[in-house]
Amino acid sequence: MTSKAKRNVYLCQVNHNFGNQAWLPYSVGSIQAYCQNNEEIAENFEFKELLFLREDPDAVARRLENPKVIGISCYIWNWEYSKKLAELVKTYHPECLIVLGGPHVPRVLGSFFENHPFVDLLVHFEGEIAFSEILIEFLNPEPNYENIKSLSYVGDQGERVNTPLRNLKYDLSILPSPYLSNVFDPLMELPYEFQGSQETHRGCPYSCTFCDWGSATMSKVRKIEEDRLHAELEWFGRNEIEVLYNCDANFGIFARDYDLAVKTVETKVKYGYPRSFRTAFAKNSNDRVFQISSVLNDAGMSKGATLSFQSMDAHTLDLIKRKNMKVNNFSELMKQYRSSGIPTYTELIIAMPGETYESFANGIDMLISAGQHDSLNIYVCMILPNSQLGDADYMAEHGVETVRVPINLRYSTPSKDSITEYHDIIISTKAMPLEDWKRAYMFSWAVQCLHGFNLTQFLSIFLYAEYEISYRTFYEGFLDYCTDNPDLIIGKEYCEMLEIVERVLQGGSWDVILPKFGEVVWPPEGASFLKFVDERDQYFSEMKGFVEYLITNAGVEIDDTLLDDVVRYQKEMTLSPYQKAKRVNFEYDLQNFFAGAYLGEIAACKKSKNTVEVTPAVEYAGKLKTFAQEVVWYGRKGGHFSQARIVPNKSN
Repeated sequence: MTSKAKRNVYLCQVNHNFGNQAWLPYSVGSIQAYCQNNEEIAENFEFKELLFLREDPDAVARRLENPKVIGISCYIWNWEYSKKLAELVKTYHPECLIVLGGPHVPRVLGSFFENHPFVDLLVHFEGEIAFSEILIEFLNPEPNYENIKSLSYVGDQGERVNTPLRNLKYDLSILPSPYLSNVFDPLMELPYEFQGSQETHRGCPYSCTFCDWGSATMSKVRKIEEDRLHAELEWFGRNEIEVLYNCDANFGIFARDYDLAVKTVETKVKYGYPRSFRTAFAKNSNDRVFQISSVLNDAGMSKGATLSFQSMDAHTLDLIKRKNMKVNNFSELMKQYRSSGIPTYTELIIAMPGETYESFANGIDMLISAGQHDSLNIYVCMILPNSQLGDADYMAEHGVETVRVPINLRYSTPSKDSITEYHDIIISTKAMPLEDWKRAYMFSWAVQCLHGFNLTQFLSIFLYAEYEISYRTFYEGFLDYCTDNPDLIIGKEYCEMLEIVERVLQGGSWDVILPKFGEVVWPPEGASFLKFVDERDQYFSEMKGFVEYLITNAGVEIDDTLLDDVVRYQKEMTLSPYQKAKRVNFEYDLQNFFAGAYLGEIAACKKSKNTVEVTPAVEYAGKLKTFAQEVVWYGRKGGHFSQARIVPNKSN
């Protein structure tokens, strides 16, 4: 007897490379692992190479060996590529069944199938069970997919078919791990530094309107069994996975998450890998999140703890169905994390429904005043197609206007393919008209570039603590000063940022590439930081002029020696590719002043001659690419720009 020929199946989950780093395709790996456990599928199908690199889609489609079914996992960073690959596969292999799934597959279809006739099936929500049932049905002479849940397709008579959504309350123990099922073993021979993903639970109990994660169907949170998770950690260690990304919506929401963090650290101690760990912590931080952060921070595995708000405005939070911790609690948390040497970062989003320029700027002022000096990450608001914010009626209600722009894949290697990924971003609402949106963006640029990267952190803290000049006044004053001084390097950079904003409003790209710092796509605020520190002396000379302008407008007086000390202190504490260890003399005891100010302990700056030893953690000796990679790319969310990262030792 001769064995019957198996039908070839390809699974695709493409991501951008970041230098030599590549992501293991966890989603489709999970689908393959589940399907391979089915005896009927194993007897009739052969899973071919996993497609995970962003290669020329025409070349990929041509090289497929007689594909019968291809499943493609889609999200915002690969949606256009995925559709193009699907079209080319159907062109070269017309008998191949094209199946698209993943978070970006639209649930409100509109004219999707009319515009994409090469797509046979759409899978909504989780894909393991659905794809296995599709393969089994595919074996029939005349497949009929109407009994498979969570599908959309065009029927034999040209009618659109939407099958009932699958109940997602099933026990996740039926899903085998792709890592432990040898799915990724062939990839381990390839010359990449791999990053891996691990989920310890699925679902999100929240229903934020800007997110496509916590919809009603996905609100049930289901755990993955611990034995599997422990075995996966061993796999990550043995296979030298550089970065482990925990892809839970709320890591730290369960008591066992602390034990999992401890096990992750033990794995690093045992194997040297994973070297770092990234996660989205539980939305409302608590003692458990602090303990987890402590464990990871002590092991050098964490960039910092997330203390996210998205908005500080009560009306906006109500409209987007989100509830934040109280600012007083946040301030105490900031003291707790800073006292323990654990960096934090806080995320905000520009122009969500109900947010005005006033509430946005005041919210940032409030957060910095409460002690968030490590990192404020502020994002433009994007429309995810399956979020409530993407609903046409919701957008109309709040006067949401958008522009379609290339997605900003920060820190990625500039793509050499001809396929651009896009997303829709909000540029105007009833509460925040276009001109206010521009102001909000430029204000966020100034705060992220200057405060977040510690180009003005000590200056602004000093003026706030000593003269009650608010952070909002400081950074709005900086923008005004740049407007009035376009010939200064800070003024020129401000003008260049305005040009980028106008470019984006016309559908252009956010991308900034600075060849001397490496062939990397930098976020605008990171690019500005790099340019400023490259012209360090001139930059700080101009910043002294700005501070003099600011205090004059505020009607306060400052001793010239004290001003010189504060500007020099800021200069020496700012990371630089040219910085060396040195001893610096001061007339004022700024070290103790700032140590107290960071913890909210306000006391007058005392005159006291002292010498400070400034010892950089790394001396980059002018190696700009290394500096940019380690400080801006790897270090941004780790508080590497704050006083805690360059600790000078005072000696009299």
